[in-house]
Amino acid sequence: MESRETQITRLVMTIVDVRQEIDECKTYRFVSALDRDIFDYHPGQDVKLYFDTPLRKNDFRLYSIASPPTKREYMELTIKSEHGQFAPYFLAQAKINDQYVIEGPYGRFLSKPLKMIENKELDTLVFLASSSGIVPFRCFIEYAIDVGLDVNIWLFYVNRTRRDLIYRTLLPSLLSNYKKLNLILNFTREHEVSAEEMFENVLPIDESFKDRVDFVFGRRLEFSDINTRVHNWKECWYAICGGAKFIAGDRQLGQDGMMQKIEKGGVERSRIEIDSYGTN
Repeated sequence: MESRETQITRLVMTIVDVRQEIDECKTYRFVSALDRDIFDYHPGQDVKLYFDTPLRKNDFRLYSIASPPTKREYMELTIKSEHGQFAPYFLAQAKINDQYVIEGPYGRFLSKPLKMIENKELDTLVFLASSSGIVPFRCFIEYAIDVGLDVNIWLFYVNRTRRDLIYRTLLPSLLSNYKKLNLILNFTREHEVSAEEMFENVLPIDESFKDRVDFVFGRRLEFSDINTRVHNWKECWYAICGGAKFIAGDRQLGQDGMMQKIEKGGVERSRIEIDSYGTN
């Protein structure tokens, strides 16, 4: 993607479609309401979504853009409630034909690996996501499909249970359309379950894709789950997106986050970037 100065633009946008992903999480499709072009952005960037909550007029939150910049006619945002003071109200009230102000783009998440790929300096990405942290990675993978990137992508996606799996119906399509995508689903609170059951009841996919999908059940993701699968793990780019504890751990409980686990495993800090979401 070409390098360009970021120009912040404010648009009035209309909701034209709403998809329920899981409980307390929906994907909204917006189009420009005033015949203006949607601004340029790269995969991984954010926008500000403005909304009048009962607590504050013209409040806003930053959300990762879910749809790739190759889809010029619309923009999608996937919004999940973390039981804060914004998303619960938006999820309850926002509907088709409603108009909202969206401003952006913001941030530089995933911009460096994109440049490295363009310069033939990188051939493998490791994406680590928890919950709605998958959103920027969905954007990147769809962009990779649309522009024909030739790079290996390992997506490690962590959730408590199958009920928390966002993009359940989209993931098979991503696997089908991007042959260099490998998906590892980590369900930390799923016990006594098999991969066969998951394929049958949670992620029904073509037999030809199953060798690119794996599962980790009943525990937290560890660095050994990465370096035993990704043979060139020292040369990869690592991008982590999720809540603060997923990224940085919990000092009080003595638990490492993915950042510490990766660094202790031997990955150079210069090959790791993070994007954290708050309580929305």
